[in-house]
Amino acid sequence: MRIRRSIYFACAAAFLLAAAFVGSSARGTALPLSAPTQATAPPADKTAGETFKNVQVLKDVPASQFIPTMFFIAASLGVGCEHCHVTSDNGPWPLEKDDKKEKQTAREMMKMMRAINDQNFAGKQEVTCATCHAGHAEPVALPPILPLGAKRPAEEPAADKQTPSADQILDRYLEAIGGRAALDKLTTRSIKGALVTESGRTYTLAIVERAPNLGLLTATSPKGNISRDGYDGTTAWNSSGSSVFPSNGLEGARIARGAQFFAATDVKKRFPRRFVAGKESIGGEDAYLVRAGGHGGVSEMLYFSVNSGLLLRRIVLTQTALGRFNEQTDFSDYREVDGVKLPFTIARMEVNTRYTEKYSEIKHNLPLDDSVFHFPAGPK
Repeated sequence: MRIRRSIYFACAAAFLLAAAFVGSSARGTALPLSAPTQATAPPADKTAGETFKNVQVLKDVPASQFIPTMFFIAASLGVGCEHCHVTSDNGPWPLEKDDKKEKQTAREMMKMMRAINDQNFAGKQEVTCATCHAGHAEPVALPPILPLGAKRPAEEPAADKQTPSADQILDRYLEAIGGRAALDKLTTRSIKGALVTESGRTYTLAIVERAPNLGLLTATSPKGNISRDGYDGTTAWNSSGSSVFPSNGLEGARIARGAQFFAATDVKKRFPRRFVAGKESIGGEDAYLVRAGGHGGVSEMLYFSVNSGLLLRRIVLTQTALGRFNEQTDFSDYREVDGVKLPFTIARMEVNTRYTEKYSEIKHNLPLDDSVFHFPAGPK
């Protein structure tokens, strides 16, 4: 749901999608909050150069990776589309223009980054935009100064030889939230609460889900405007007012993950490679870090409480042409509902994104028609 990201960043990305496709016409300024996913993902067999206007350095990249790569660049520099692209107050954004020196610089930086990786890391993507920029428009040139009393890496305690395996941690998590027998008794879920943006604006939140992976999230603004995210097990979609659009790429994957009935309980099934990468502190609580990956361009970093076994943080890494785009979700305020433990506070974060879902009520096994999850008919 686009309100669940920075609206500023979302609108900029929306114009990128609307104006960049070869032969397409932008939708002007009347964009719903879900606008970045209005354009259907381009066919995977075409390149960015064949699909978008005036692509030079990334012209051989698969078209399906082009928009996620733009998101990665924006996140790495902490900027929006207008930093490099020409924009307009009215009508289509002429994003293909080369008027801004920042766009020319970006192309040279991408060439430099590729050369560094080719010449020093056998072509592996070890150096990315984020390596030097770290969320700043200008590269970070000064070494960090640790606060007084902070431990240097060499002073950290040695790894615990009794650290459990990744599968043992995952099994413990399943038991910590209630165990398979308790989870299998629950088929539907209804959630009520609030969505709070970083600026403090509050939306009324309603979520319905059906196991294992059907979901519909509805957020209503203080003025009564309604936005929705839905996933029917195959197709992700979002809507704002009467406008309805399919969601693809990063946003479609995000909506599908949000529809999971129990977060991260299928890690063994989805990721053939799993290992424990050590311990870290999450909100002052020690946590095991489980790294999970496999085939495809998505991997995850999962942080489980050493004491309770509950999931505290989930970082999803999606491979793009220039680096991995990361999304972070923090889980807290676990409470028992119908024999299972669920987080009542979920904070979702990316660069340019800060919002929190706060639940006031969760109910299970209420009657629910599957049609609510289907892609709705409406203007496009």
